[in-house]
Amino acid sequence: MTYGYYIVVGIGLILFQTAVIPGIPVLDTLFDFVGLFVIYLGFYRPAREALPAVVILGLLADNLSGAPFMLYITAYLWVFFGVRVLSLILQVSLRFRTALIVSGGVLIENLVFVFAFVLLGAGTHSPAAATGTVILQLAWAFVLGPILVLGFRGAHGIWDRLIGQTAGIGRSEAK
Repeated sequence: MTYGYYIVVGIGLILFQTAVIPGIPVLDTLFDFVGLFVIYLGFYRPAREALPAVVILGLLADNLSGAPFMLYITAYLWVFFGVRVLSLILQVSLRFRTALIVSGGVLIENLVFVFAFVLLGAGTHSPAAATGTVILQLAWAFVLGPILVLGFRGAHGIWDRLIGQTAGIGRSEAK
């Protein structure tokens, strides 16, 4: 039922990001929450389990965002594999390691977006405005990202326990 958790959290984050965040001006420069969930998947989950979820989340984000097709899939795959590489390279204390990896994942995602829009010639904002937004997103990611990633991890554990108890009840009644 791990995939059930991925579906519930992924759709919930997409809805939160598209319905709630735009209505709060202070959070306008916040990073991509689904991207943060992809960072969690890359950091804590096995690749064979998380990769299908990353692709499906990318498809959902591509279809709902109005961005060029395959932009989010490409960004999420780069983030997923980049986070896996960063987690192997960085050997610092857990608190700072998580913050650096989350910030690195947000930076990778932003670089993919900037590269795609430059390649497509669709850039309507000045480089200075994009740089300011990226810096704000990195600051948000450094401060808030580790808390949310650990929250995803804790919620996943709770989900597994609840589903395990439910499955255990069903099995004991069947005996």
